[in-house]
Amino acid sequence: MSQLQARMLDVMKNSDKKLQEHATVNQGYVVTRFPPEPNGYLHVGHAKSMSMNFSQAFDTLGVPMDKRRTIFRYDDTNPEAESQEYIQAIRANVDWLGWKPWKTTYSSEYFDQLYDFAIQLIKKGRAYVCYQSKAEIEACRTILRDLHGRVASEGLVLTPKVLAAAESPYRNRSVAENLLHFEKMRRGEYAEGEASLRLKMQLESPNPNMWDFVAYRIKFVPHPHIGDKWCIYPTYDYTHCIVDALEHIDYSICTLEFETRRESYYWLLDQLDLYKPMVYEFARLNMTYTVMSKRKLLKLVTKGIVRGWDDPRLSTLNGLKRRGFSARILNAFCKEIGVTRTQSTIEIERLYAVARNILGDESPRAMAVLDPVKCVIENAQPLECIVPVYPQDKSRTETHTLNLTKEFYLDRTDVRAEDVADFFGAAPQKSVRLKYAGIFTCTSVVTDAKGQVTQVNGTMDWKNEKGLNPKGTLTWVPSTAKQCEVRVYSHLFTVPELGAVDDWESLIDSKNSEKVYTNALVDDSISSSKPLDTFQFERIGYFVVDQDSNAQRKVFNQTVALKDATTPTVSRKEEQMRQLAEKQAKMSLKPQEMFKTAAYSAWDAQGVPTHDAQGTALTKSAIKKLQKEWGKQKKLYESNN
Repeated sequence: MSQLQARMLDVMKNSDKKLQEHATVNQGYVVTRFPPEPNGYLHVGHAKSMSMNFSQAFDTLGVPMDKRRTIFRYDDTNPEAESQEYIQAIRANVDWLGWKPWKTTYSSEYFDQLYDFAIQLIKKGRAYVCYQSKAEIEACRTILRDLHGRVASEGLVLTPKVLAAAESPYRNRSVAENLLHFEKMRRGEYAEGEASLRLKMQLESPNPNMWDFVAYRIKFVPHPHIGDKWCIYPTYDYTHCIVDALEHIDYSICTLEFETRRESYYWLLDQLDLYKPMVYEFARLNMTYTVMSKRKLLKLVTKGIVRGWDDPRLSTLNGLKRRGFSARILNAFCKEIGVTRTQSTIEIERLYAVARNILGDESPRAMAVLDPVKCVIENAQPLECIVPVYPQDKSRTETHTLNLTKEFYLDRTDVRAEDVADFFGAAPQKSVRLKYAGIFTCTSVVTDAKGQVTQVNGTMDWKNEKGLNPKGTLTWVPSTAKQCEVRVYSHLFTVPELGAVDDWESLIDSKNSEKVYTNALVDDSISSSKPLDTFQFERIGYFVVDQDSNAQRKVFNQTVALKDATTPTVSRKEEQMRQLAEKQAKMSLKPQEMFKTAAYSAWDAQGVPTHDAQGTALTKSAIKKLQKEWGKQKKLYESNN
């Protein structure tokens, strides 16, 4: 099972005794875990993590289906930021995506054992109570960074005497003193921030994660899961490796920003003589036009920029669900993009493409107009149109009927007061085909003071006696169509990647990211639909019934537009101009600037990335690939300048 290996360390090795104990406990099963912190709503990045821990890791390892176990664990060590609301929402997300945990656990349920381990470390001389403030601890770490920098530049030798300048003044107090003061911490005799328990690690290590991290801090906050039993809480760095060991996890899988914690993870397990899981880090999901920072998501919600945690423009699983991205779509997307250790940004269009493929196969069809314009048939006669519900599936024969009445409605994008050659909608003296009905010829239009069409008049060629074959085929709705509200969504941000900018809020496109059509019309075949039912509105896109719907009025959210964003009513010249503008914008991008995004933290002199967002050096193959892209952009840029 070496397919999920990254950087190996000697300290990672288990003794034969530990391996035998582990084998006895797991009984031939391979165990992973999904450990979200309940401090916010899950987003699409968590869907990728679930896919990895519940499925893809086992597939990579070749584990039989009946030998797979995944523990769903709440990593609840920070009561200030956590709540029952988040706990319940996360559980609902896991269930909705269809994952079946072997069991559900909470890190907080191990607090008694974690406390006992802390006492053990104190007695072993590997933990101490420290009175330094956060600022004082950071000042010591700054000294350590300088000392380690001088090792490389000046050949400085880090002797105990040299390192003493960066030590906590409480680092070498006696075991008896540390036990006494840790007990005082437990009893609540210190104020928050007045004392902490730190691990006595390896200041001589170049890895900052080995510089005596805090294991326990004081918080006079009740815990959402276990109540007010404790006023000292273990940190993530202290907790997650120990709980991984106690639960006999085979593969502790996390994102690459935790790669530098590998040394501290195994150091602590080694000190406690616990079983050591295999650690594997993969690249977190970055996707264009989205944010997956919980801090930024929280700001969008609390400032009222979006409708809430389930706003369809957000990357939260609740938001994606409300927009119509089903569990099947998200799971298929996660499987398609796969899991690697190379940091990259996925085009959001890849998610849209997966959605179109799935929705295209399974969605019933309906006709709708978002911005209706009344049309009048001057030679009206009754016509009952038979409309297939699933025209994409020849094995399904369901139909519904639409009556073409004297008055019907077209969408405003399909009508014009004056005709042009490459327009295929309704305009004076132009003929179009009404889908499922017949040939309609516009005889005149009525416009308002601004020149906007308010009514279209025309005649029907019921039997196509003139032999017309118009290029335009328009969808329509009868006068009996149901009024509804349709919300069409586009990107919440004006740029594909926010980058490491402080004023990221200035890049929010509140005005155009949600367009609401309050007077839209849809044929009455959808009258019995309920929230989360999906449809294809022909020639427009895929839509889902929103939770704001009621018996009197439906509300629809657009999931994604049809694959061909241009419909027959859009000018070919306009589409060509759009494509040309995109090409010119790309030609104007300097190759030195193309990779200056938040996905990377360091670049060479040419602007080719050398380190990912977390500061980890990129592999030679990854850099080579980026250099190839850089070269292509250089040629494109130079051809235009």
